[in-house]
Amino acid sequence: MIALPRSLRTLSVGQFSLAFIFSMWLLVLPNGGPTFAWPVVPRLTAVFIGTSFLLRVFIGLSIFRAKDWYRLRWVIKGNYAFLTVILIATFWHAAEMNWKANLLLAHIWIIVYIFEPLVLPFLGPFGAESAAPVPPESSEGPILDGLRRVLIANVMVATTMAGLLFINPQFTDTRWPWPLDPFDARIMAAWPAAVAMWCATLALAKDWAEIKMGVQAMILYGSALFVAWLVTLPQYDMTRHNIYTYGFIVGALPILLAFYYWRQEQKRALGLAGASVTSQQGP
Repeated sequence: MIALPRSLRTLSVGQFSLAFIFSMWLLVLPNGGPTFAWPVVPRLTAVFIGTSFLLRVFIGLSIFRAKDWYRLRWVIKGNYAFLTVILIATFWHAAEMNWKANLLLAHIWIIVYIFEPLVLPFLGPFGAESAAPVPPESSEGPILDGLRRVLIANVMVATTMAGLLFINPQFTDTRWPWPLDPFDARIMAAWPAAVAMWCATLALAKDWAEIKMGVQAMILYGSALFVAWLVTLPQYDMTRHNIYTYGFIVGALPILLAFYYWRQEQKRALGLAGASVTSQQGP
């Protein structure tokens, strides 16, 4: 087994800290959206981005606490997708940053999202051993077909959302539950782009042990978006499209994932019980 590189653990501290600050800034401060690194308006956009940063908080904490690389390798490709979209969107709309209203935070945002995507490929681990199967003594059993299907469905939904938000924000604004501007839409696209890549990675894995943490992250993210939707529902303009469709989608996916997480854990427990009985019976 390959241990988690110290460089990634160090990077996770920065990821956790900044994501927590960004999340609290957008969710808690009364005027957090307009005074962010760029003006994040309306309030519903600030809630979406602030809630989404909770996913980065969870992943940063998970990386810091993990010991074995195989439990975390699902993170890498999704992180590349997230950071690439953030980097392009930031460069694309650099003139719209809050250079006057919040010069410090605007510079922090620019520096962080240039540094992290460019340094991440050099942190490792590398080589065939980093992609080796889960050791037999750490295996928690194969992945259920139903869970794979839910993950693949999530890839399709998230890819559609990311593509529309990033490539054609003007059209997406006509179908989105609240008003969007292009800068906000392209930044928002980073999370579904990451989720699509993460779910694809999870669906292609072989062992429950290597994707358990990833499924936890997807359940947390979908649940957080659903709770945010419920809490802010009175703020929606009911003349807009797809308000309840959005709530149904962000609520249904974590419920399905949670169901299969429970099924997967049941199967793992049965396998451990069977192995224990076999070892007690002896040869």
